[in-house]
Amino acid sequence: MNGADPKTKASKIQKLVADGDLDEATKQLIDFAEDFSFKRELKRESVAIAGQYVSLSEEKRIYGLTEFTYNKINQLRDHVLQLLDHIVDEFNQTNIDVYKKETVDSLQTDSHPQTNEKFPGKIEEEDEKINRYELAKEIWELIQIIPPTSIVFEGTGISKTYKSKAISFTLHPLDLSLKLGEITAVVGENGHGKTTLLRIVAGDLLSSTGELKYPYLTLNGKTDWYSIKQQTAYIPQALPWWRGLLLENLNFAASIHGITRQDNEDIVNRIVTRLRLDEYRKATWHEISSGYRTRFALAKALICKPKLVILDEPLGNLDINTQGVFLRDLKNLTNSSANPISILVSSQHLYQLESIADNIIFLKDGQAMYSGSVKDFGKNRNVNSYEIACDLSKEELVDLLQSINCIRIEEVGMNFIVNIPREVTTNQLLSIFAEHNISLKYFRDISQSTRKLFEF
Repeated sequence: MNGADPKTKASKIQKLVADGDLDEATKQLIDFAEDFSFKRELKRESVAIAGQYVSLSEEKRIYGLTEFTYNKINQLRDHVLQLLDHIVDEFNQTNIDVYKKETVDSLQTDSHPQTNEKFPGKIEEEDEKINRYELAKEIWELIQIIPPTSIVFEGTGISKTYKSKAISFTLHPLDLSLKLGEITAVVGENGHGKTTLLRIVAGDLLSSTGELKYPYLTLNGKTDWYSIKQQTAYIPQALPWWRGLLLENLNFAASIHGITRQDNEDIVNRIVTRLRLDEYRKATWHEISSGYRTRFALAKALICKPKLVILDEPLGNLDINTQGVFLRDLKNLTNSSANPISILVSSQHLYQLESIADNIIFLKDGQAMYSGSVKDFGKNRNVNSYEIACDLSKEELVDLLQSINCIRIEEVGMNFIVNIPREVTTNQLLSIFAEHNISLKYFRDISQSTRKLFEF
């Protein structure tokens, strides 16, 4: 399985509870139950706890923190911690090694569950008789025998050329590898090839050249576009309009993927609560904001448990606070232990993407100026770069920074990009402004940010 072990993940949720962040704690509790619990009722309980938190938050917003609400919140904290302990104990007590081979062999050789033929025998767990087939199936879904590769998409020499009387543009050849459990961000100015690349990977646009493979999504190396598309979710910038109620659309999306009856209700309820769409269950398209339409589109995409999720400019309609919540959700969903996914996302919000991405591609005039790990960008740089805003002119700023041998200062709108020798520390730079009693309205270290690749 991908991601951390249950004890490590549980400790992170416990810290969120201790820090008073019940919003994030209850959302991650749903993920935790989905990853590590074999019991459907415990998964439902995690969703119910998150739903209780949403109700209490609304009550607190309307009436303030009353004694009744305060007590309920404390009870909810205890409930979160108790359920965490219960799931960890259950996970540790289940002998996965005993069931692993038996599960694999049985699911490959026994009749399909629709025939109603059950595994022979039953086992006892906490005074409940659990059908052996159902337990084996759930363990199989949890442990997922690790395939030979975790590469969801691999493209070499991908290019696309548009030629018409009105426009001529080329996405120059580039290589791209997307892995489970990783977020890859595509950044750059508008019209430089981001959407073109995303549509090619999604299979919605033919490339002019290049070889495209989907190792994790194909069986025995054979390309099956129907299977690939079933495991891929593409969320465009311009979201398609939909009819009916939000909940009805999600139920329908689940049903066309073969999820019916109680399973349908469970998965829709879990995703709606996980993405905090509870109050919009009975809303129509015209009754929700563009930001919530984006969250709805993500909810609809997650219904079928895709392995590759592609999002084109999802942050455009979100306010700054909601952007952070949305990206944090993406990061946590990507790191699922039982159902890891690979995310390919484009956005103009560079700094926000860099904070959660594992890899980054910077496109300029259709060329990949950088494609690699976020943490490796600028690793071998000779200068440190900072974006600042203050009341000084460029000339005054040059005079101020003479003592540290400032290499170059560039004006970018109302800000400056200051480039100084790498041996000069951030504290040394800030101390100069402090010594001269000069206030900084904005300050950001961009030494290892692809912000440096934008043309100033």
